[in-house]
Amino acid sequence: MSRTAFSTSSVDCISPTGSSSRTSRRLVLAAGMTAAAPAVTEQLAAVAVGPVPDRAGQIYRNNLERLLAGEGRSHPGRYRLDSSIRITETGLAINEDATASRYNVRIVVSYRLMAPHAGENNADRLLADGTVTQINGYDQISAPYATLVSRQDAIERALKEAAREVHTRLSIYFDQHDEA
Repeated sequence: MSRTAFSTSSVDCISPTGSSSRTSRRLVLAAGMTAAAPAVTEQLAAVAVGPVPDRAGQIYRNNLERLLAGEGRSHPGRYRLDSSIRITETGLAINEDATASRYNVRIVVSYRLMAPHAGENNADRLLADGTVTQINGYDQISAPYATLVSRQDAIERALKEAAREVHTRLSIYFDQHDEA
């Protein structure tokens, strides 16, 4: 069930001339809540997520598409999101026999939000890009299957968090830019 929350904060701004003014700014909350204005929600639903290779890409893409669709009103195609994923593992806890017993999985997602055929000479126009990094850990134990499941779970959790972070960043982008 998706909950919608909207938070507004007032901020005192002082201009270089010394005068002050009050401005109101919407905040996007990422803790499992969708806090987007209707226009932002519509723009998010208009993002088509490009294919991402491998099982990790499938997990990331499925989670991101679910987040972007919101309440099921998906009309992708106005925007295109291209992503790439890099996964690295690092041994942290080293045993006396020089084997690792604790690993960190680092997921780096690079993304580019494009407006297809909106640039000069009908070329794609870059709207936003960025990199999201998530780190998750798992223990290597004597049971190989348990270690495998623990590793897969750590990767999946990191990919879900990366999808949430990209969703949040796109929400902020659409909130701050009028892409009518």
